[in-house]
Amino acid sequence: MTVKDSDVTLDLYITANSPGEIAGWVAPVVRDVRLRVWNCRITLVVLPCQYASGAELAIGSECGVDRCVRMGETGALTLSGAKRLVLRMGGDFFFSVYLSKKLRAKLWAYSTRPRWGRFVDRFFVPDESAERRFALFDLTPDRYERVGQIALDSVVLSESEEETRAFLSLAPDEPVISCLIGSRPIEYREGAPFFARAVSLVTEKFPDHRVLFPLAPTVQEDALKETLSRAGIEWRGEMRVHAIDLGGGRWATVVRGRTLEALACSKLAILVPGTNNLQAAALYVPFVMVLPLEHADEYPLDGLPGLLPLWLPGIRKLKKNYIVRLNERTEFLSLPNKMAGRMIVPEIRGMIGPEDVAEKAISLLGSPQELSRISRAFWEITHERGASARLAARIAEWAKS
Repeated sequence: MTVKDSDVTLDLYITANSPGEIAGWVAPVVRDVRLRVWNCRITLVVLPCQYASGAELAIGSECGVDRCVRMGETGALTLSGAKRLVLRMGGDFFFSVYLSKKLRAKLWAYSTRPRWGRFVDRFFVPDESAERRFALFDLTPDRYERVGQIALDSVVLSESEEETRAFLSLAPDEPVISCLIGSRPIEYREGAPFFARAVSLVTEKFPDHRVLFPLAPTVQEDALKETLSRAGIEWRGEMRVHAIDLGGGRWATVVRGRTLEALACSKLAILVPGTNNLQAAALYVPFVMVLPLEHADEYPLDGLPGLLPLWLPGIRKLKKNYIVRLNERTEFLSLPNKMAGRMIVPEIRGMIGPEDVAEKAISLLGSPQELSRISRAFWEITHERGASARLAARIAEWAKS
């Protein structure tokens, strides 16, 4: 229920800009703030972003906030006389700074880097690596604090594995491979045929493994059907997608609304980069991270390169070459690898084909020892939970001060 203006004790404005940030970071913080601050009104401000999927408002409205608006709509919001705090969870710092000035509010930020430090009153960082980075800058220790990886607190299963398996008609001991193809159109339009062909090669070697395609809520089913059809991949009914004709009648089940639950049932996952990497690690599910760059010219970019129109002569080639070179210079892309500072899970990226992904997946599935090693490594970097509760506790302390 929305809090009345006269009853508001804290007006909290959270900024974010992608489905992963909203589901992985915003939702856990909103949940824990609700437990600690009485009559807090929470407004989610969805920031402009070239990475947007188009469904951020719909997803944001379901994460427990009182109001969900775009940045351009903040001028029409009613304000209370209570304390105001802007909490930057994601997106360009500029917009969060602008909003805090406009609302005459304090600005706190969850970040790995001390950007816009003179305008941010307090930083919260996810790990020791970020904490060491902050220590190098001219910030007093009381202006930053390590709280942990908030995305880990988003991993809350709504049912047991037995219930999920029963719903999906999976046998209790049936091995599962899950493919998460991304939440943005560029990801799932290109990823669905690519992943389907890769996993079809895997099931040639492991025909007893069931394949799941857990879809993000932003995936438009009509667009998915169209891209599969153009690739010559059959879609059957409303709940199943034909991975590829294997000659044995094998099908991959499409899963809606149970992404984490399906992931928890999996022996191995094949994922694109994103928050889902950390969620898989939190469930101790080994995975292969995949980033094909064949269509890199369509990928969004930060800064000026992301604003250049693709219709200009030579821009597509220039952008693709830039992304390929950037990929070559990036040591780790998957979040668990970044956190550990070493390669826990394989990253298959660049000018790759489905057979490259299949080869690595087959190798992992054939090595129980390697799968166990990855699961143990995941436990080491994700067993510490409660970051959202720690951040919410700081918000509650400030609200009462």
